[in-house]
Amino acid sequence: MRCRSVAGSPGNDRPRLFRLPTSAAIINRMGFNNRGAQALADRLAAAGVARGNMAVGIPIGISIGKTKDVPLADAIDDYLASLRILVPYADYLAVNVSSPNTPGLRSLHDARPLADLIQALVTEAWRLAAGDPPVPIFVKVAPDLTEAALEDVVDVCEEVGAEGLIATNTTVSRDGLLAESSAAEPGGLSGAPLTRRALEVVRFLARRTSLPIVGVGGIMTRDDGQAMLDAGASLL
Repeated sequence: MRCRSVAGSPGNDRPRLFRLPTSAAIINRMGFNNRGAQALADRLAAAGVARGNMAVGIPIGISIGKTKDVPLADAIDDYLASLRILVPYADYLAVNVSSPNTPGLRSLHDARPLADLIQALVTEAWRLAAGDPPVPIFVKVAPDLTEAALEDVVDVCEEVGAEGLIATNTTVSRDGLLAESSAAEPGGLSGAPLTRRALEVVRFLARRTSLPIVGVGGIMTRDDGQAMLDAGASLL
């Protein structure tokens, strides 16, 4: 489930979602449209959801990320505010620093900003846990990072205590995209054109860390899912 920012956001202007059926792909530039962390917390509470109670039959992962309305200088405070509101309901938190549709967000992938952000979230999760196991923090990475940048992400996550990786988000690349009317639209590309790159990123990460990896992106068939697991993903 996605709350994105503590205050919510209307997202980017419409149209912001484009289907490319010939390529089995979608381009989106939704821009984190959401009603905010408190609205999500209220919805989960009304459904009887609490961390670990499996009230809806599956674990609940909540994705948090700053919206375009939040300055980068205030990003950590915004993530922390969302964490504090949502930690009673989340079986894990996915920290989104990899959407291509929020200006400046991917700069949080850089080693120092990422370390500062994840350290703050992990520290706060431990404080709120008050002796119980803290909510696990997973970091969602972009498929467009270089191998050196991916290694930096792994080093940071292992150093500051993140408990997993999610690979990958959508891509700004247009590799593998066929000529279609919406192919030139800006935004994040998902679907079949992402299959190969997402698999490469999962394989690269799995060779460099023992952290669990959630494989995401371009999983169109059973064989695609099996390939992700064979590459080292723990979950899909």
